[in-house]
Amino acid sequence: MLGMFLAAMDQTVVGTAMPTIIKALGGLALYSWVFAAYQLAFVTTTPIFGRIADLYGRKWIYLAGILGFIGTSVICGLARSMDQLVLFRLLQGIGGGAVLPIALTIIADLYPVEQRLRIQGIFSGVWGLAAVVGPLLGGFFSDHISWRWIFFINVPVGVLAAAIIMIAFDDPATAQEGRIDYAGITLLAGAAATLLLLLLWGGQAFPWRSLPAAGLAGLCAALIALFIQVEARTPHPFLPFSLFADRVVSVGAVGGFLLGTSMFSAAVYIPLFAQGVIGTSATTAGAVLIPFTVCWTLSSIIAGRLALRSGYRPVTAIGMLILVTGFFLLTRLGGQASIQQVVTAMIILGSGMGLTASIFMISMQNAVSRPLRGLVTSLSIFTRNIGSAIGVSLQGAVLIGVLTGRLRALGGAANGGMPRIADPHAALDPGVQMRFTPAGHEAFRQALAVALHDIFLLGLVLVVLGLALVLVCMPAGSVRELAPAGAAGGGEAD
Repeated sequence: MLGMFLAAMDQTVVGTAMPTIIKALGGLALYSWVFAAYQLAFVTTTPIFGRIADLYGRKWIYLAGILGFIGTSVICGLARSMDQLVLFRLLQGIGGGAVLPIALTIIADLYPVEQRLRIQGIFSGVWGLAAVVGPLLGGFFSDHISWRWIFFINVPVGVLAAAIIMIAFDDPATAQEGRIDYAGITLLAGAAATLLLLLLWGGQAFPWRSLPAAGLAGLCAALIALFIQVEARTPHPFLPFSLFADRVVSVGAVGGFLLGTSMFSAAVYIPLFAQGVIGTSATTAGAVLIPFTVCWTLSSIIAGRLALRSGYRPVTAIGMLILVTGFFLLTRLGGQASIQQVVTAMIILGSGMGLTASIFMISMQNAVSRPLRGLVTSLSIFTRNIGSAIGVSLQGAVLIGVLTGRLRALGGAANGGMPRIADPHAALDPGVQMRFTPAGHEAFRQALAVALHDIFLLGLVLVVLGLALVLVCMPAGSVRELAPAGAAGGGEAD
């Protein structure tokens, strides 16, 4: 839990402190890279460390990840320029890529699936706690101590986690045959990194319809094709494709991807709706996500108990249906929406996530034997994060596309009271909006409401696909019936 808290906190605490960091170090042009560098390394290395932990054991790989995360946190806090901070964040992401999947795999090793399903709310609560505490700590350190402590705070937590694992965790000997599939790892990491760079730069550094975008897309496709070819031929593949013959694994992976593409990315734009359309403060806009995380935690506790009684299929189907309901409510929000309507939708969406996200991961862990558990755990995290990256980019393109059309139609003081703005990103800046007349500000607010409606509509389509996937493809049966011999237990039972 401490290791998970480290990884979760890092994704919530930095954003609050970034304005202060920019003032101290400069380098506004590298603002997004402070986040992107970490995410690039984290997503790319997650499946690698999960597989290595299967081959060589959890304990020492996990300890190396924690110690690496601590060390890179220290040098992040000592950074003297934005260039250094971006580089150190890239290295920190590598440590995060080891910590999170192996922490979740160790949990699966320690507890039989029945206990895991009963107590999973505790582990979901780690993320909920980080979502609430992270921004508060980031703001407190930035305002009253130093922004550098958002990184230094990782040291005592990490040292405590490492000490507990070193002393108390008895990792069974690993007797895996085979060797590391370096070719497969390199090709998959290259494809993931290329895709993330395309999503980061596309529509920003260069247009989507441009030679650089086509080049990155072609390179990604070529690397994926080579990866498939290599994995099909090697005797000990990094990612055995036979895993996907199990419908529980394939549904969990695709379902996690759809959740990432729809929910995790939509959560980025919900505070924008509260602040830009309803007109709340930045604090209130961020607070609308709290009911989401709280309900996610509570419903995940219920999900585990329901799954023990009725199996994975009914629980995930109900969860997807609840997500459909939540996204439908989001699509009904317009320019006259209230903050209470947004909070209601977030409560429903959080409840749906609790019934799906955790069950998808646990079902995948329970569908394989221990020697493959680290791989499927990291695969679950990997597909969800890739989905989130694609979703944010796709929904961002929808937002900017709709705003571009509206700004062109409303540009000019004589037509809507808005100055002409070439870049629709700039229109989201409160400083730029101060130049709007009251009529222009209202016109922009309505345009933003339309753009966000289209984003929520896209999310609705994706969760409807997720519901269809569960109903058609997720096998029926109890938790025990869907587990291979020896996979349902944990610890000595394995």
